[in-house]
Formats: sequence, structure tokens, C-alpha cells
Amino acid sequence: MVDRIPVLVHTPAHAGLGPVLSYLSEQPIAPGTLVRVPLGKRETLGLVWQQTLADDAVAGAVELPEDRDIPGAAPSTAAAAVPAGYVLRPIAGILEGVQPLGGNWCQLVRFAARYYQRSAGEVALAALPPQLRELSALQISRRLAAAGKPARRASAPPSADAPSLTAEQGAALERISAGSGPFLLFGSTGSGKTEVYLQAAMRALALDPGAQVLVMVPEINLTPQLESRFRARFEPLYGAASVVCMHSGMTNPQRLRSWLAAHQGPARIVLGTRMAVF
Repeated sequence: MVDRIPVLVHTPAHAGLGPVLSYLSEQPIAPGTLVRVPLGKRETLGLVWQQTLADDAVAGAVELPEDRDIPGAAPSTAAAAVPAGYVLRPIAGILEGVQPLGGNWCQLVRFAARYYQRSAGEVALAALPPQLRELSALQISRRLAAAGKPARRASAPPSADAPSLTAEQGAALERISAGSGPFLLFGSTGSGKTEVYLQAAMRALALDPGAQVLVMVPEINLTPQLESRFRARFEPLYGAASVVCMHSGMTNPQRLRSWLAAHQGPARIVLGTRMAVF
């Protein structure tokens, strides 16, 4: 049986072609899966998409000569609901080993696309590391292996090796632990706000073995100092791959390595600028 799969591709908002195209697959593919698909005369990265009424585009089809055969598809399957002069092409392959992107991530893409009046394909594919669009499946698998697995020490107490807090710091930490937020810490430079963030992150990770913490910084120049403090605190507990950075000052290989570590799970802490939200 051949399934018809909606795939999100990078098409500008002003293009006549919608961002969600239909392809054929011999097996069901979960939404959020990254795939390679033919687009015109080239092959590109695509994202299997779960369409909703909020999407601003309708699934289309890739134009091919009318006499082009579709491997594994019955004639009736190819012709169903496809405009005259079009046929559906099969996906070229799945990025094996890369976990599907979650529903919350896809919802964020939808929101950003509507807010900035761009196509969902532009936002989604731009949010991914550039090398995901450039490397082969074999090269991606090698980088997955290099990302490693976390060395988690589940028996470590949340406050291990952490300095004692002042009364104000302790009160802030307890307030954060007791509620859902958001919270705003007031304090001048050097007053100890970062230590509250460090211990709040430590508590969150101790409560949930699968949890991750995103720590956002206002600009790239502030990242190195913060990174050194987080590494010193968390690497002894969770391993060398537990803290990664994401910002535009990194090289493409560095960004891909950090993204894979964050997406696949070894990274427990992600430090970065606004781009780290994705």
C-alpha cells in the first residue's frame, strides 16, 4: 500500500507553490519526521507535517511529465484528487536516527509563521541547522554517534557542590519551585541572580530524568562566562555532553552538534540567544 504524505518544504510566502506538498511513501511516516524529497530538479529537506485548519496553505503536488510512473503506486492511487497534468513523486528517504520533531515545536513554527507573515516552510526549515539540509543520511548518522549519550548520576542530590544561598536567594528559589511562573528577579550585577538560576535548573533536572532546561542570554558576548559556570556545575553530574550552546556566532558543524545533542537528549542544559528557542 502507498500512503500520501504531506511534507513541509522551504517555499517563500510569495511563491505560487504552497509550503505543504504531497508525496508518496510505501510506509506510514509520523508527523515531525525529517525526510529528503525531490523538488523540481533538486532534492531538499522536508518535514512530514500534520496539517490543521490553522495552516495557511493547502497541500499541493509536484509537477512532472504526465507519462512519469510512480514506483509502487497503482494508477488509481496516483490519480486520486491530483489535478490533471500532475503526478505525485515518492519521498527520497528518511533521516534515520533523528527523532521526529514534537508537536510543541510544530505549534511554535505555526505561530511564528503567522506572526511574521511567512510561510510555515520558511520558518521551519530556517530554524533547523543548515547542515541538516546539506549532509547525506550517512553523514548525519555519524554526527549522531558523535553526539554521545549523557552520563547521568541519578543519585546526586539537587544541591550537590552548590554554594549556600542568602536569605533573599533562598526565598526566590523556593518561590520558583512552588509555582508555575513566570517570575522576574530584580538585582544589580553581582547580586547573585545567576546562582538562583543554577539551583533552579538543578532542581528541575533532579525532579525529572528526561527534563531539559533552556537558559536564554540577551547577546552572544554574555554566553562564554555563563557557559563556564553551567559546565562547572552540571558536567560533573551529567557528563560532558550535558551543556550545549546555540547562537549565530557558532560554525555550522558546531550548531548541528549542539542541536543534535539537544534534540536527541544528551544535552540537559541549552544556553543560547533567541534562536535557541527552536
